[in-house]
Amino acid sequence: MAKSNSSDSSNQGARKAATLLLTMGKEEAAKVLSHMDERMIEAIILEMSKIKAVKREEKENILKEFKDTMDVLAPGLQGGMETARDLLSNSIGQEKAENILHKVGKKDIKKDFEFLNDIDPQTIASMVMNEAPQTIAVTLSYMNPRKSAEVMKSLSSELQTEVALKLATTSKTHPEAIIQIAKGIRRKYESRDQSEFTNAGGTESLANILNHIDKNVEDKILRQLSERSPELAEQVREKLYIFEDILNLSLREMRIVISQLGGDDLLVIALRGAGDDIRQHFFNAMSQNRASDIIEEMDARGKTTLREINMCRAEILNIARELEEKGQIIIKKEKEEYI
Repeated sequence: MAKSNSSDSSNQGARKAATLLLTMGKEEAAKVLSHMDERMIEAIILEMSKIKAVKREEKENILKEFKDTMDVLAPGLQGGMETARDLLSNSIGQEKAENILHKVGKKDIKKDFEFLNDIDPQTIASMVMNEAPQTIAVTLSYMNPRKSAEVMKSLSSELQTEVALKLATTSKTHPEAIIQIAKGIRRKYESRDQSEFTNAGGTESLANILNHIDKNVEDKILRQLSERSPELAEQVREKLYIFEDILNLSLREMRIVISQLGGDDLLVIALRGAGDDIRQHFFNAMSQNRASDIIEEMDARGKTTLREINMCRAEILNIARELEEKGQIIIKKEKEEYI
C-alpha cells in the first residue's frame, strides 16, 4: 500500500514538473531537462505528452507552489527568493536560474498582460476592437511585439490608424489605469465560451521542446515514449520536422529523397511559395531538364490552395522521416556540424 502511495506521489510530482516546464520558454525548458537524469526526463516527458490543456488556475498554483517551496528551502535565512536564486545558480547556472525565477518573481504591470501572449491574435482583436483606441494602444504596448503586430493586422484600417497614433503619442499612463485595463481585458477573455483553458501542453509543445534538445537525447526520449504510448510518440514525430529542415540534407541525401517521390506532381505543388533556397536545394539534386520541367509546370498550373501545398510538403517530410528511420539520411544534424 505504501508503494502505491509512493507511486502516486511520484506521478503527481512529474505532472507538476511537466506543467512548470510548459510555463517556461521552450529553450529554457529544454536546458532544464538536459540537466536531469534519464529516469526523471522519462517521467516528465510522459506526463507532458498527456497534458492536452492546463487550467489557468492550475498554472498559477504551480508557479506559486514553486515560489513558496523556494522560500522555505533554507529555513532561518532571510530573503527566500535570494536563497532560491543561489541554489538554482549553483545547480543549473545563473542565466538559467534567472530565466526560471523571472517566471515566479514579483508581479509587475507587464505580467498583467502576459496571458495575452498565449492567445490567438484574432481572438485578441475581437476582444479589443470595440475598446477605445487608447485602451487598445496600452494593451498592445505591453504585449509581445510580434503578437501585437498580428493583432493590428486584424483591426480595421481606420482603427489601425487611431491606435497607431495613440501608440506614437502616449508616453505615460497612470499605473492604476493600466492595471484596470489589464483586468478588464482579462475579464472579457474569461467570459468567452471555452476560455477556461490555456493552450499549453500537448504533442506540439513537446515537439517544440524536443527540437531544442540534442539529437541523441531526443531519440532516447522518443524511444522511451514509444514503449509507453506508440500513438503519442508518432504524433510528436510528425511535429518534430518542418519543410525547411530539408535544407539540412546533403546533395546525396536529397537525391535519395527525390528518388522516392515518384513523378514531379508532389514537388510542383510543394515548392509553390517556397523560398529560393529550398527550391534551389531540390533543383541542385536533379538534372537541369527535370528542374526546368518542374518550373514550367509550376508556372502553367493555376492557383493552388495553402491546404494542398501543406499536404504535399507533409508527404515529402513523411518520406524523409521514413528514410531517416531506415538510416539512409539524417534530417536533424548534430549542432557541431553547423559551427
